[in-house]
Amino acid sequence: MILSPEEQEIVEALSYKLRGHQTKNIQLEYYYEGKSKLKDFRISIPPQLANADTVVGWPGTVVSVLEERLDLEGFIAPEELGLNEIYRQNNLDSECSYGHTDALIYGTGFIVIGKGEDGEPDPLITIESPNRMTGFYDMRLRRLSSALMMNYDKNSKPRSGVLYLPNETITVFYENGSWYEIGRDVHNMGRVPVVPLVNNPRSSDPTGRSEITRAVISYTDAGMRTLLGAEIAREFYSAPQRYILGADESAFYDNDGNPLNPWSVYQGRILALPYNETEQQMPQVGQFQANSTAPYFEQIRSLAQMLAAEAAIPPSYLGFQTDNPASADAIRQMESRLVKRAERRQTQFGRAWVEAMKIALLIRDGELPLSANEIRPLWRDASTPTKAAAADEAVKLIASGVLLADSEVTYNRIGLSDSDKQVLRSEKALQRGTNLIGQLTRLSSEVAQEESQNPELTE
Repeated sequence: MILSPEEQEIVEALSYKLRGHQTKNIQLEYYYEGKSKLKDFRISIPPQLANADTVVGWPGTVVSVLEERLDLEGFIAPEELGLNEIYRQNNLDSECSYGHTDALIYGTGFIVIGKGEDGEPDPLITIESPNRMTGFYDMRLRRLSSALMMNYDKNSKPRSGVLYLPNETITVFYENGSWYEIGRDVHNMGRVPVVPLVNNPRSSDPTGRSEITRAVISYTDAGMRTLLGAEIAREFYSAPQRYILGADESAFYDNDGNPLNPWSVYQGRILALPYNETEQQMPQVGQFQANSTAPYFEQIRSLAQMLAAEAAIPPSYLGFQTDNPASADAIRQMESRLVKRAERRQTQFGRAWVEAMKIALLIRDGELPLSANEIRPLWRDASTPTKAAAADEAVKLIASGVLLADSEVTYNRIGLSDSDKQVLRSEKALQRGTNLIGQLTRLSSEVAQEESQNPELTE
């Protein structure tokens, strides 16, 4: 069945938008994976080396350093909602990093929520790449008004897809220039079951911005050219150039009168030059000073420092370490911008994960309870405190009455995992039961002893 004109128009507009981002997304992916090609100015690099495989992995470092501080550990919500069960069933402790990485590379990632089938988690939460998914964002509602996930054939031609609308999901396929309906699921949720993970959005650009900015790309290209220049200098100029004055011509021929290989002359024969009978003098041998590759690496260091400023990461993350190790305070100072940037991303991505959980509740229960407004994401601390510092802080907060010793908040602040929390709860419950039995046994003994001393109490 062919789609309605309105649905056909939405699919065409979304597919056009997806095609418009393909070239840029491929470029960003290449830089992230270290596959970008060298941009040769054709000035100082020999043509034979223009296609040399030179890799500078700075864009991947820029993304990974930030993503490693975005660990979603669950949700704070009323227990009856069962959100952490959904979190565990869908393995979001690892899956969420895929969406965060996509958002940091491309500017946007996508969370798709659906009904699980054939043993799948229900509701089912998956991460989809912006290379095959896009949507239209409603600034007023702060969520998508429609979305399209596209499937391509081996020739990268559109073959099929899924159109997500607020009240229905339509499976479609493409043939002869038109889109046709395969299946339709009318869910009437009033929300598109797709949530964008948007990195660093602005009011003028709600689709987000990649961490691989134009500056990062420029510094990476310059670093690749400089690194290749150092390699060329090593090949051509690191061996010292030598000269010989006043040598007899016979020194450069073998016993049969054939000219010697220049490399053989350089390696051995020059070390035993005979006296020049014709000129009546000893040959003079000298060498020119070899060029150093140090200026190239100084330039790479300067580029790395500029990139560190652009990406808000310490220069040591790019491999440049000072002789004297930094103190703990100095390390925190260097990481302050990175920590603040990670906290901003936690706030931005946290809104998306809360929306995803609300849609998951709609799919599972058919309605959204009022307590869903209390859902909050639980993030691991974006800074790098030591275990001792976290424990010391928790002890002081407990002593001052701000925290409770057995509170979930306390467990989170000292960095306990879910399994650690469950073991602690079980052990504490067992300990309470053991203490209660001990108290009852002691009380019974005391009563029996008192009765034996005072027989009139039993009459």
